[in-house]
Amino acid sequence: MPNASGTGAEKLAALIAEIENEAYARGQADARKEILNLLGTGGEPATRARATRGRRAKTAAAPKRRASGRKRAPKGSVPRFVEQALREQPGLTPPEILARAATDMERLIKLPSIRTELRNGRRQGKYELNDGRWTLAGSSAAGAASAETASSEAPPVSEPGQGEGTAASRWSN
Repeated sequence: MPNASGTGAEKLAALIAEIENEAYARGQADARKEILNLLGTGGEPATRARATRGRRAKTAAAPKRRASGRKRAPKGSVPRFVEQALREQPGLTPPEILARAATDMERLIKLPSIRTELRNGRRQGKYELNDGRWTLAGSSAAGAASAETASSEAPPVSEPGQGEGTAASRWSN
């Protein structure tokens, strides 16, 4: 009799192993299907999704999300923003440039991005640094500052000949 019970136990163990293997295979297939759905392929092979990825129409204004969920400023927006800020008011520090952000897209720009743009632009000759203040290359911050100081402190100097009649009358007095 021990043979009969041993063969029954072996059959039962084989049947249980077969059921477990089928269940494992079903679970594996379900997990794969869920992962593909999360990746956006809808259960289709991932190679097909990769082939169409590069063909999508790109929108330049749409900010991208990082893995952490934060939005990124659109590509190329940092140089445009920095140039515009320095064109409107030369002689700004990086935090002052950042403070000029007015739109939602400009508010996505971070201070390290501005500093990187200024540093790279300085190497390219786009920006100049004087006493911690940045200007566009070619526009002198010192010249602009001295012009503001001179115009606010001293009264305007009239040029000879303005409001004094003719040149002959000025020299004859």
